[in-house]
Amino acid sequence: MRSRTGPATRTGRPSPGWRCAGPASTPPERPTDALRPAARPRQVHDKKRLQGGSSMTSFDQVRRRVLVLAAGLAAALAGAAPATAQQNPIVIGGTLGLTGAYAEPSTDYKFVYDRWVEEVNKKGGLLGRPVKMVIYNDESTPTVAQSLYNRLLDQDKVDLVIAPYTTFVGGAVVPIVMSHEKLLFNGGFVGINIFKNNKGSMIGSFTYQEPDYTRGLFEMLGELPPDQKPKRLAVFTSQNPFTVVVRAGLGGTGGVLGYAKAAGIPIVVDEQYPPTTTDFNGLVQKARAANADMVLALGLPNDTLNIARTVHQQGLKPMVFCTCGSQVTTLSAWPKLGEAAENGFGTTIAWPTQGYPGLAELAEVFKTRGYDTLPTYAIVGYAILQVIEQAVAGAKTLDQAKLKEYIYANEFKTAAGTFRYQPDGTPVFSQVLLQFQNGKNQVVWPKQARTAPPVFAKP
Repeated sequence: MRSRTGPATRTGRPSPGWRCAGPASTPPERPTDALRPAARPRQVHDKKRLQGGSSMTSFDQVRRRVLVLAAGLAAALAGAAPATAQQNPIVIGGTLGLTGAYAEPSTDYKFVYDRWVEEVNKKGGLLGRPVKMVIYNDESTPTVAQSLYNRLLDQDKVDLVIAPYTTFVGGAVVPIVMSHEKLLFNGGFVGINIFKNNKGSMIGSFTYQEPDYTRGLFEMLGELPPDQKPKRLAVFTSQNPFTVVVRAGLGGTGGVLGYAKAAGIPIVVDEQYPPTTTDFNGLVQKARAANADMVLALGLPNDTLNIARTVHQQGLKPMVFCTCGSQVTTLSAWPKLGEAAENGFGTTIAWPTQGYPGLAELAEVFKTRGYDTLPTYAIVGYAILQVIEQAVAGAKTLDQAKLKEYIYANEFKTAAGTFRYQPDGTPVFSQVLLQFQNGKNQVVWPKQARTAPPVFAKP
């Protein structure tokens, strides 16, 4: 993929990058006329005044002129103040992979960002100032993202920074943001190691990190009678920093390997593949040969879609097929797989029936865009902006240290739930497990949010 290191251009389309601005600014009124001293009053020499009977002394005249001047100055400043505010918006900056491998989820993020900017400016902006968002196209490439974040911080001088999509791209820009002593508001990717290494300066909205991506699935399977559980597990893992930890866990906890061992389900195929892989016939053939009745695809959207398609084409019918890497079953591309999509499991952050602030409304908006299911990326993207809005309003400042102090001392009501942040910058765990049944996603775990019981395919 082409790597662009030159500056991005501003455009209204998703290539190569654009700015999303708040309300247009207007120049301040010129206060010249208001500030000019009042014209000297014409002298009237009637007989009475010449005899010393005038009611206005020279002191009174000076006093009157001072009052007129003061009133004019106040009016001029009052007229100029709103225009000045319009010229000084709060600028939030970041990048998205609007072209390249991550274009579909990045487009969902961009739609949510634009909608939030419009919403917050209708309410008067933040701190009495309009909000402007600058989003550049990183082309789904880490080196391009690095160049653009340097531009955002050194040239654009953004006030607040939001993360790009995916750990693959996002991990590359974190050191740049931290070196500028900025908080990174991260609704774009998971990375438990990255969170822990940055001392709470990265604020997340994903309610589960890599080691816990399959936690809900294994907890659901643990509720089944022993004779109904899968017996042989095949795992396909993209060689991506994110999915590698989904597989292995961290520090001996979590991960597919840990959960499978605890559940007593042996792993009969454990294969990793380069992120650029497009042909998965060989991997699926290995799963068939091993009689795997449970298959976990730990990948990003494009490769996971290809794996699901190949599993169906080869006639492999595992009891459980889970897209347990990226949240693929909530994307518009999943239903387009047809029969290959049926009974596939996947995870998400929240479900509209849970009643979190703005979640149901966001789901309705996405239905107008052709989505039956609200994409996970829309939820976390909106939630991190809700955190920004509440933190800035509560702390009454853009000072990064004071914002950080406020964030860790307060709760935040978001579309992804109520956040109380842990010391590493991640919210407390919560998750929803979905299954695609009869052309629609259904919640199958946790039980209190269930919209349908799970369906297990017959081999």
